[in-house]
Amino acid sequence: MKLADNLEQWRSDDLKKYVYLLGGRSAVTRKGDRIAFICQKMLDEKSLQALWQEMDDMAKRAVSTAYHNNGEFDADAFVAQYGQLPPRPEKGDSWYSYYHKEPILFDLFVINGRIPDDLPPLLADLVLPPERFRLEGREKLPAAIQHRRHTWDITSVETELIGRADLLTYLQMVEQKQVKFGAKNNRLTAASVRKVLANLLDGDFRDLPEQVTGRTTIRPYGLDVFTQESGLVTRTGKLTKAGREYLRTQDPEIMLTAFEKWTESGKFDELSRLKNLGGLKSRGARLTPPASRREKVIEALSWCPVDEWLDINDFYRAIVIWDFNFEVEKTAYTNLYVGSRYYGELYGGNYWSVVNSLYINAVIWEYLGTIGAVDVAFASDEYASFIDAAYDYIDEPVSLFDGLRYFRINPWGAFLLGQADTYTPTQPEQKALFTIDADKRLHLLADLLPNERLQLEVMAERVDETSYQLSEMKLLTAVESGQSLEQLIAFLQANHQGAMPPAVSDWLSRLQQNVGAFTEASTAVLIQLNQPGLLELTQQDKTLTKLCQKVDDKTVLVLSSRLARFRKRLKELGYLLT
Repeated sequence: MKLADNLEQWRSDDLKKYVYLLGGRSAVTRKGDRIAFICQKMLDEKSLQALWQEMDDMAKRAVSTAYHNNGEFDADAFVAQYGQLPPRPEKGDSWYSYYHKEPILFDLFVINGRIPDDLPPLLADLVLPPERFRLEGREKLPAAIQHRRHTWDITSVETELIGRADLLTYLQMVEQKQVKFGAKNNRLTAASVRKVLANLLDGDFRDLPEQVTGRTTIRPYGLDVFTQESGLVTRTGKLTKAGREYLRTQDPEIMLTAFEKWTESGKFDELSRLKNLGGLKSRGARLTPPASRREKVIEALSWCPVDEWLDINDFYRAIVIWDFNFEVEKTAYTNLYVGSRYYGELYGGNYWSVVNSLYINAVIWEYLGTIGAVDVAFASDEYASFIDAAYDYIDEPVSLFDGLRYFRINPWGAFLLGQADTYTPTQPEQKALFTIDADKRLHLLADLLPNERLQLEVMAERVDETSYQLSEMKLLTAVESGQSLEQLIAFLQANHQGAMPPAVSDWLSRLQQNVGAFTEASTAVLIQLNQPGLLELTQQDKTLTKLCQKVDDKTVLVLSSRLARFRKRLKELGYLLT
């Protein structure tokens, strides 16, 4: 829309103020004349240059920012980057100034959030060069932080090795059917959450509460949701082909594909993890798709520096400045609240500070922190919260993630976020874990990670602290339950020091031959013949004789796959199978 068309929508009295601002006189009284005067001043090259020089630096930067953003001015992003909007003179008390703003030249350059269409060509030689906001981190973390007259100790966790090992452990437990899932929500049962915790390399991020469930822990829940939403585990709690392949190979490319699937199409809503955020399931709530929000957060993370501790509040600013902000609700009015519906309604800046920021915290901490992509630093006290707006509504944290203060993208995260083309583990994997003697006794050479211990215990009985006995019964039982004998043997070969003893190799080869030596045939049904002459009928009828086989004088055998045709033919002959 051109300048004149924009001004046409203003009241004549408002136009009068801008006529005076541009040096016009009171003699310009008609609305059309006032519009013409303003356009003459703004659309003349020399006059516009003079007006540009009159503007303060902040107004020049605001117009320039809009110019480099295809003419659109994002006030929230500008304030996030520069801390304020172009200043205005105050007149009267603060209430009057808030609702009756004094005119400034900036108002004529940006109208309704856009530069009028006929101004950009005249601004090309005037505007300031673009300033891209760069997020800057720190090398070392403070031991404690003062916030709201409290001093909070800071705990930092390097997650790369732990997260990658825990993911393998979890996949191993799913493969071995050691965990169970709820029938309604397909989430880990409380008992399974506790079992997963017992096998994780370093437990959960915080000390365990008295009641351990999915709602009170971070790592187990993050592993559960991520593996399902990324396509590594099915909704019924089984490893997919990709899950089995990653468990076998730890191929980074498989994980990258899974990570992208979680980012772009995962349907689980991280908002549900904010335990004291209400209204998510209210009648009027219409939430945006979780993936539309998650993608914005992940894209913003891909713009961040690697291997630097980043203040979470700076990242909030960056999301707004870089235009990665996201809507949570589709409705014009919010349905979300904190604490009580009657006094906990969220609005304005408080809404973003609680809902958007904690959604971001959940994505970073529960998922990226759990799989080892980002290191995290948080308040040691589980009741600490850095979400100031929440204090207006509730006396406790809104979620498990309120205490997050810093995060750091590590090499694994850099690869998953597209900031590195390849990934090399920080520490090479220990290949020689054990030796196996001719008696099939396995002797440990190094401490086992939880996932390695779980894999070994599928095929061997523990003898003592440093040795196991390979068991034919356990191996065959594992294969019977759905595991691949080839993968089990590959684990033994990959982690054995030196060549496998011939006796063990021969034993494993014999097991491979024996698996499948017996196969279960199709099921069949025995049909009782309760009248004389029925056997002759089944033998003489051209259709029945093809569908059944004689067992004795009063019994025939019919394959289950043929039973329907057998039943139909009997009805055609006037008989009914009951």
